[in-house]
Amino acid sequence: MSENNTQPRNAGHQQRNAGVKQDRNSAVKEERSAFDNIGLTKRNADYMFRFNQALQNVTKLDTDKKTEIVQGMVDELIEGQKSGMTAKSQYGDIKTRIDGLVNGPKRPVGADDPFWPSALYNGLTFFMFFGVMFGIMYFFAKGNQTGQQVGIVSVLFSAIIAGIALPMIPRTFDTKRQHRFNIWIRILFALIFVVIWLGLFYGMAYLPWWMNPIIPAWLQIALGVIAGGAAYLVRRKWKLTQGFFSTQPRR
Repeated sequence: MSENNTQPRNAGHQQRNAGVKQDRNSAVKEERSAFDNIGLTKRNADYMFRFNQALQNVTKLDTDKKTEIVQGMVDELIEGQKSGMTAKSQYGDIKTRIDGLVNGPKRPVGADDPFWPSALYNGLTFFMFFGVMFGIMYFFAKGNQTGQQVGIVSVLFSAIIAGIALPMIPRTFDTKRQHRFNIWIRILFALIFVVIWLGLFYGMAYLPWWMNPIIPAWLQIALGVIAGGAAYLVRRKWKLTQGFFSTQPRR
């Protein structure tokens, strides 16, 4: 009796599974047919069908944005077909296209990093170096050498100036750029900048202690480590390739 009951139950499951599979196949065919008879070649229509399926799994884009992207690509492909262009030649493979839409286009090899993220990254990196270096020096200093120590405002000021200068100076002397002043004027400006920087740095030593306090060595090192972690996050967020620990040389 149990055998008789099992057979109808299994048959019911099979019918439901077959129905679900049929519904899925119908949905896929309907989605595929949406790119037919709209002016695309068979190869481009297949590309857009597979691209659209991959795009639906991207959670960073809302539905309206996805629809806008698909329609824009269809229009571009129809126009490109007039000169023999294919979807792959215009957009690359589907994975590359999706990555470009989600993370933005990759910068050309040798292109400069965006200025302010680069300045922030380099400034934090300089602060890390200064903080850890001065902190270690203070730990091993003999006796009370407070007069030879550098205040935290001086360290912060130097990090800010260095952060701005590092991405700015290569741009100033880049031979592939058009410059308002000739090379000698730009060299003079750079020297004046360095003199002012050093003058302000050493001049801060004469500020009252409450304006440029000297912090304990352990705190100096701790702030340096925190700055290093922040620099890593900035570098990763903006995909910087130049500056300290660069993977790409400056021009």
